Amino acid sequence: MKISIQTKLKEKNMTRYELAKRIGVTYPTIDNIYKGTSTSIKFEILEAICRELDCTPNDIIISEDPRLKRLFAYYDRFKELQNKGDTD
Repeated sequence: MKISIQTKLKEKNMTRYELAKRIGVTYPTIDNIYKGTSTSIKFEILEAICRELDCTPNDIIISEDPRLKRLFAYYDRFKELQNKGDTD
């Protein structure tokens, strides 16, 4: 499992340094996540990254495990149905 924030950073026109400052972590922490060399992440940091990049963990977590992919698919479908219910 990896976290990929490159695309979201580009979409937000934000640098790794700026993201680190906004969420209150060190630049090396974000740099390791960006480069894929981080071996773990605190939920608080993941939540802060998603809040700043306006995304969900599903948008930035990449896994080859079919069980995890299926779980993410269920979550995405649940969110779609939930959002649709909000507009009805």
